[in-house]
Amino acid sequence: MMRRRSLLAAPLALAAARAGAVESPRASARAGAVLKCNVGGDGPPDFCVDYIRALQRVDPALQLTGLEEALPMARVEADLAAERLDLFFALLKTRERAARFGFVEAPALYNVRHQVAVRADDRIDVRGFDDIRALGAQGVVLATRASGCLSFLAEQPGLIVDAGAADNLQNLRKLLGGRGRFFYQADATLRHLVEAEGLQDRVRILPAVFHADAELLAHAPGLAPERLARITAAMRALELNGTAARLRSAYGLL
Repeated sequence: MMRRRSLLAAPLALAAARAGAVESPRASARAGAVLKCNVGGDGPPDFCVDYIRALQRVDPALQLTGLEEALPMARVEADLAAERLDLFFALLKTRERAARFGFVEAPALYNVRHQVAVRADDRIDVRGFDDIRALGAQGVVLATRASGCLSFLAEQPGLIVDAGAADNLQNLRKLLGGRGRFFYQADATLRHLVEAEGLQDRVRILPAVFHADAELLAHAPGLAPERLARITAAMRALELNGTAARLRSAYGLL
């Protein structure tokens, strides 16, 4: 239940925005990212769709369009940079991305930890990148093309990385097929994918954390400041009234 104090603490900009015209920023779902945005797929809508619906309850005139279309990550980035998209929910910030479009760094949508999955029958245990480097050709790391995790991984010298897969499910299948020893991805994505595919008996997620990061709201570089302020005001209201925390908890996010 929303507390009166939290509602009163919502930014004044939000109250002003409610009195204004309907705002319809262009957004998109991401193909192959069911945890983030499962639009029109089997099962529940998942985190980003629920988060967007909560934003629209806080500010009913904030009506995002385009979520029925799921785009591959490379297209999402190109459309943000070219301002064919105004917003995209849940991207890791990298140097390459920050040079092309903007990010709302506070509040973060949720936090992630970079981890690796291995086959359950592989008794390997690693504590960091040095352990993987020491494996040489027996330590091939699978990463998803155009992902933020791949961008961080590419900065680590001496690793053998296979980034040929366009989506996470393809990489999971490559892992099971022995076409890589490690699948490097955000912890929440790995857990969700393994559970959704019913592979808990065939895949292990190792406890080592290689990097801590945050999934953020990305926006077109030329998005008008007043439009961005309206969206961030609604995001802050979700933090203040506890909705964002409840959603993160419901999806096992940090």
